[in-house]
Amino acid sequence: MLELFQVLGGIAGFGGVALGVLFLLYRDLVRNIIQNKMFRTLTAGQATGLFGAVIVFTFAIAILGIFATLADGGGAQQFMILVGILLAFLLAALLLGGRILTGGRRSGLDHGAAAGERSLAKVARLVEGNEPDQAERALESAGTDRESEEFWYWKARIALARSNPAVAAGYVDEALKIEPRNPHAIALKIRILLVGRDPADRDRALRLAGAGEGISSELDVWLRRLRAEGMFDVRVRTNTELDERCPLPARHGQATA
Repeated sequence: MLELFQVLGGIAGFGGVALGVLFLLYRDLVRNIIQNKMFRTLTAGQATGLFGAVIVFTFAIAILGIFATLADGGGAQQFMILVGILLAFLLAALLLGGRILTGGRRSGLDHGAAAGERSLAKVARLVEGNEPDQAERALESAGTDRESEEFWYWKARIALARSNPAVAAGYVDEALKIEPRNPHAIALKIRILLVGRDPADRDRALRLAGAGEGISSELDVWLRRLRAEGMFDVRVRTNTELDERCPLPARHGQATA
């Protein structure tokens, strides 16, 4: 190794030394990573960041070595040109590093969001299949934020699947505290009120339906269907009757009626 640096340094000065460092980095780092198949244990963002760091580091050494060699025998004008080249390289390196970092974060966020969507779609399928216990476990394993409207919405749907409308009403109220104008939570609240035993529940459902008009086209279509089926005129006797005639707006891959 020492002989390599002596030969390169004697021929090309600091530029030769920089070239030697570039060679050693490839021989002892990059090649070993490839041979040992370390990429299997790295994510796409980590692998990109690793090679980006190697490229930036080696080129920085090479540029600095060439800069030192040329600056040693050049005049003031040549020195300023080299300074400009060095600054341009540093700017390019910073931009590359920024893109690698932000790209890795974005891909990680996208992957997490997609996984969350798939988990909630599973919860929806289990609720539709009337499997509340499995739906409860799927919701817990989905990692949904407990401060989000979605978490309490699905807690309410699971409670309804267990034929516990009082608990479901409490859960959906929590969802509406977080997002008062969420169309899915409003629809679920109206649905619970329409099958309630209190005669005043129908009037509350009517008022909530009036306040919810215009929030979303999906909710408006569902409310029009409720009125067309006469759901606001008489008390709905069973959950099955309401679900068959006016199913809730679909969410997370649920089948639409």
